[in-house]
Amino acid sequence: MDGMKNKNTKTGNQAWRRNPRKFAPKSRLGCKTCKIRRVKCDLSRPSCLKCLSTGRTCDGYSEMPLAFKTEKTEIESTHYQKEIADRADSCDSYHPCTTISAYESKQWHSKYHGLILQNLGSFMILPVTGSTQAEAMCFFKDISIKHLNEYRPCEPWRNTLMFFSQTVPSVRHAAIALALIHRNYLDRHSNGRVYQPPSLKDWLLDKAPLLHYNRAIQLLLKPESGESAEITAVTLLVCYLFACFDHLAGDDVQAVKHLRGGVALSRNIDNATLNDCTYDDAQSSGVHAIICQVTKQIRRLDMQAVMFLVDWTPANIQETFMSHLALFDSTFWSLDQAADHLQILVAQVMTLRNTEQQMSPMGTMPPLPSSLKDVVLGQLETWSSLFENLLQQGSPSESDFATDPLVSLLRLQHTIAWTLLSGYGPGREMDYDNFLPQFQQCVVLAGEVAAAHQRYSGSSRSTFTPEIGFIPVLYIIGAKCRHPNVRREALNILRQQLIREATWDSISTARVVERVIEIEEGAAGEEQMVQYMEQIPVWQRIEALSYTHIPRGQSAARLDITYTFCAQEGIHIESLMIERTESLIKSNNQ
Repeated sequence: MDGMKNKNTKTGNQAWRRNPRKFAPKSRLGCKTCKIRRVKCDLSRPSCLKCLSTGRTCDGYSEMPLAFKTEKTEIESTHYQKEIADRADSCDSYHPCTTISAYESKQWHSKYHGLILQNLGSFMILPVTGSTQAEAMCFFKDISIKHLNEYRPCEPWRNTLMFFSQTVPSVRHAAIALALIHRNYLDRHSNGRVYQPPSLKDWLLDKAPLLHYNRAIQLLLKPESGESAEITAVTLLVCYLFACFDHLAGDDVQAVKHLRGGVALSRNIDNATLNDCTYDDAQSSGVHAIICQVTKQIRRLDMQAVMFLVDWTPANIQETFMSHLALFDSTFWSLDQAADHLQILVAQVMTLRNTEQQMSPMGTMPPLPSSLKDVVLGQLETWSSLFENLLQQGSPSESDFATDPLVSLLRLQHTIAWTLLSGYGPGREMDYDNFLPQFQQCVVLAGEVAAAHQRYSGSSRSTFTPEIGFIPVLYIIGAKCRHPNVRREALNILRQQLIREATWDSISTARVVERVIEIEEGAAGEEQMVQYMEQIPVWQRIEALSYTHIPRGQSAARLDITYTFCAQEGIHIESLMIERTESLIKSNNQ
């Protein structure tokens, strides 16, 4: 017995020697405490959960290593990574959406311990763990992707988003976060409530979008193996999804920061490279095509941001405008190409107007330089001719132009841009009365786009898209067209279509237009209804108008509007409450 015992003991000792203790490798990204302890850090910020759960003091993180290795993208990528790292570091009561706090650690580890968190390669599908993730990915595929580029749908781009969300962990978590908050956004409208940016209480009740958003940031900051081009593509994709996420979360400031980060990265991708990519990206393949796809989407959002940000100037707007002028002398070969050209022209119009408005904070609006104004007006005329020629000639590769809603949308945006620039100038509010036919045409076109949107969405619930469509056009009509019937038709479309385009919300916009009508038509008195545009005198017309959405606390959301009157000094500021009952929504949808 003693001999057998000694033999077993000896065998056990030899087995122990054959299998020495494996120490965890030193973490490159973990907190200083976990590095010293040689344990895996969960990278939570501002304090590591591993330290908090064991009662230790987390000594914080050292500086992040660079994830981009090429000289061309090193500065821009590092800057954007610093932006999102700061996003994780700067969480407070107003921005609770990027830090996993201590009381969430148990749920986090129990829910995500089975997920493989390294890059598995471009042809391996990541496993879906848990019903929540599976449902979120189905929602992302069936709902979210459908609306991200609703006005200019592109199947290759949607396939790219879906493919990367299935194969790259950081994109997967960003997609799940977007799908979850998108579903929450739709649920908030199912009971007839107006869109409200979520408060801190909302975030605490549903932490799932928060967790996936935070995990996507962690994985994006973690250096992965692979070519720099692949890292660039992944970073741009996550940047795009984050911008959409924060718009839905009501944090438009952070959404703009992500957009700026994507624009900074995309500046190293020259226009010649993008022009080599055909408009039918289905013919392209590889990382090069993916970078082209996502860069075009980000640059499109960059151009459209001038529709809601006065101090926004699209990247390389002048160079892009001049380069397109050189190509602007023959013909369009697709609706997509025509849309790209028009987008540049509309951005140029808004940039000119916004620049002058910034230079005149007291509301006095100096005239634009005649040379620039005339050049842009001439290019708008040229665009219209080439566009109509395209519609007449047709193309076998294009869908039926007669039924394509993009045709109506492009005509709508072109008409309002031309009208806005033609009537711009100090004390010229009365001149907008001469553009009544254009305003009437815009209302008809907006109705067609809204009807197409209703058919596309398949329901009367509110929808979201990061693209700019018809809401700002109806806002301009409501503010600049003084015909009582036309501006009320625009108002009705806003009331009936529950949609959010980036920062533009149809219900908030409708409330502002209502207030403009009250102010301008109030001079006639309640007993005398305004019948003609001329009944609104110049001194009662609003010349410059802007508004800011104030997130709700315990009460309804608020709009702060700032405006000036034509030919009068002084700035007026008001606050409007946004309230809408379920019965009102039902009556408008009937």
